[in-house]
Amino acid sequence: MQQLANITVTPRPGHLFDSWTSAGQWLTNMQLNGFEIYPHGMINGKDIPTDLVGGFHLQSFPILTPLLYNDSKRLMQIFGNWETVKQFYGGSEAEHIVKVMISQLNLAAELNAPYVVFHPMDCDMQHLFCQQFPWTLEDTFKACSELLNQAFAQSHFKGWLLFENMWWQKSFRLDSRREYDRLNHLVNYDKCGICFDTGHMMSTKLSLKDEQQALCFLSKRLFKLDLCQEIKTLHLNSNLQPQLQLQLQLQLQCPSTQKYFAKTKFNTAPEHYHNRNGFWPQFEIALQYINQLDPHNGFKQVNLAPLIEAVAPDYLVHEITQNNLFEWSRAIQIQQACLGDMQTTNDFNSKVNAR
Repeated sequence: MQQLANITVTPRPGHLFDSWTSAGQWLTNMQLNGFEIYPHGMINGKDIPTDLVGGFHLQSFPILTPLLYNDSKRLMQIFGNWETVKQFYGGSEAEHIVKVMISQLNLAAELNAPYVVFHPMDCDMQHLFCQQFPWTLEDTFKACSELLNQAFAQSHFKGWLLFENMWWQKSFRLDSRREYDRLNHLVNYDKCGICFDTGHMMSTKLSLKDEQQALCFLSKRLFKLDLCQEIKTLHLNSNLQPQLQLQLQLQLQCPSTQKYFAKTKFNTAPEHYHNRNGFWPQFEIALQYINQLDPHNGFKQVNLAPLIEAVAPDYLVHEITQNNLFEWSRAIQIQQACLGDMQTTNDFNSKVNAR
């Protein structure tokens, strides 16, 4: 198993390194094997040292379908004008998204990345806060598979395509094995698998109070899904936000009180969101909301060895928030300590299933 850290590439290596030389030295100091890179913008593969690339995260288009389907009416409702559409997507036609995906896949091939990660998701800010999206999971899967099928048909990437679970409703949450089987069926590519994100999965269980409880939940969910053999990469991070999660839990998990919560602020955007004019000011509020519920903290004080042994991923990515180099490095080191020696310990899975 290779251990990686994630960074955005512009082609500069993230915002905490001044060069790829310093980034490579940091990997050595941290005893990591490489980076899972997230390229943003047009990048020349020659600007990135291939020996530091351990994985590749494809660019995400969270508000996918309006541009993918050239829905001009919805685009104007969301963005207000075509200039903002171009700023957000980088283009104003569906063909642009496909070209971006082709370019990214070809870059991954040039860098010899063994896998690419893709978020099968669709969202918009109108329904983000209430999580009551007016489309189906099947709609999301069909849109994502249409994009992927067009891109893979025109690219020369031959590695693994890994679907990463999210916590948003009507996206790839891995609530059941059927989600993966259905998506795998729709995508015309033979080497498909899963990138399992522990933090995103934790955000689907809003009552988790501590890391030990979270570990039990993750292990039970993996046992129920029976998909460990499909998991090639593990994004390791912890999402414990009890107060914020309780608010969202009331909103999402109490259908019998739907009328009551329809009158409260819990299922609507915050007041300061509506007080912002224009797409970008509102988008900033939406990002703050997402980051609160999906903080990408590191695990601190739980034995993760049994979980890692159960999944047995080829790649483990320490996907932890990067405020500054010292805090980021320290958080990864603490999480690495939680991995222990990854030897089987006291028949952990049988204990979890007995609870």
